[in-house]
Amino acid sequence: MSAISFDKERASSHEKRFSRLAPIRETLHLFTRMIFSELPTESQILCVGAGTGPELFYLAEAFPDWRFTAVDPSPEMLNICREKADKLGIGERCTFHEGYLDSLTDSGEFHAATCFLVSQFVLQPEKRIDLFRQIFQRIKPGGLMVSADLSSDMPGQIYQNLLTVWARTMEFSSAPKEDIEKL
Repeated sequence: MSAISFDKERASSHEKRFSRLAPIRETLHLFTRMIFSELPTESQILCVGAGTGPELFYLAEAFPDWRFTAVDPSPEMLNICREKADKLGIGERCTFHEGYLDSLTDSGEFHAATCFLVSQFVLQPEKRIDLFRQIFQRIKPGGLMVSADLSSDMPGQIYQNLLTVWARTMEFSSAPKEDIEKL
């Protein structure tokens, strides 16, 4: 799905490499907290493309009775997420699923889901639609989802403008030049 794979080294340095973009992440987390704030006390939250778990940890601190399922295809990213969860004392509130949603058996059990910077890597429209369909199949009726991605129709100036800003953002974050070129 992604042109950039997360080996152990890349996974370990992921958060540090993007630390300069922390205000963007923190804003997403704050808005997610506000959107999810009326969920039941003992909610089940699905984190799609959880990576190293930043939104999971933010939400776990804000809502101490919630349980989380972190889904990510990268074993290295998910291992870091698991280790951090254990260090923070919330590992018992988490389920870790290595793979994609199609291999996650939980269906209709979640009160809400997050999907941050994931679908932008799914370039085929039918596969992107399927990703969101699979998320919504796992959310209870009336449940919520917060998704944040960079997407636009590729032909046209809007896409070029978005891509230019994103490349500038990646450069600001000190992303390797080869990653920026893969954009």
